[in-house]
Amino acid sequence: MVTILLLFFIILLLIYLKLKYFTLRGPIPGLSPHLIFGNLIQSGLLLGKRPTSQVYIVLKKRFGDIYQYWLGFMHFVVVHDIDDVQYIFTHRNIYDQGQIFLERFSILFPESSKFKRHGAVTMPLFRRSKIISNINLIIDATDRLLDRWRARSSEQVHTDIIEQCQNLLLEIFGLIAFDYDLEIFDGNDSRNKNEMAKALLDIMSTFKMAIYAPIFVSVIYMKLSRQYKQAKATVERYLNKIVEQELAESPELREQRKKTSLIASLISSLQTDEADEARKKEEDRKGKVYLCKF
Repeated sequence: MVTILLLFFIILLLIYLKLKYFTLRGPIPGLSPHLIFGNLIQSGLLLGKRPTSQVYIVLKKRFGDIYQYWLGFMHFVVVHDIDDVQYIFTHRNIYDQGQIFLERFSILFPESSKFKRHGAVTMPLFRRSKIISNINLIIDATDRLLDRWRARSSEQVHTDIIEQCQNLLLEIFGLIAFDYDLEIFDGNDSRNKNEMAKALLDIMSTFKMAIYAPIFVSVIYMKLSRQYKQAKATVERYLNKIVEQELAESPELREQRKKTSLIASLISSLQTDEADEARKKEEDRKGKVYLCKF
């Protein structure tokens, strides 16, 4: 009798979850989501049958410029038309502001106050004026990727363009942020030779999983994943070395470089008086000069 009641309760719970969280909402079209997985199975993302970009192209052809989409537990309303996007950003005060990616980042960076401090320092470096000052660096990195493509046989079909473009962005970020060459495009399989690059790619892969999975699953996975722990430790070790090298530079040189270098800007913003820092509130602290915590 107890078993039957328990089974009945589980069935009711699943029905409730399906109706409450995994059902199309309102008149906006979309694929009817599966329980827990959302549209991950239907779209082919879960098994890697399609890249994310191709999924959105297919859904746009089927449902038009606006449709509903579930990434696991996360519900999205996807908008393609550029005029609609512009209107939404112009009138963002009348639309719900999604906190999904902030919530997901908090899984990787649980110490939110430190994350906000780092963000306050790093975000200005990605403004248009700062990007322009690094345009030659960006062009050089892009040319290296194009040279690698040209070196391949003209009969070869490029099936990894999306991955290569992601690697290009990672290479550019490493150069701008840390003055560090990840050597992603040096040689045929260089990303496996550079320990830092491989660790960053592993962390990016983990974050992709964290986006799709429920938060509690992501937290458990990262606590148990040996690969993620090793990657995180590797990145922390390299960043600490980069910080030490930057601290060895003269203040004058660092002052000149902080306009275009994230690491120079970060080091310049850190506190030098530990006693004074300890008296501040957590949200007002800048961080210690000898610690670079990923």
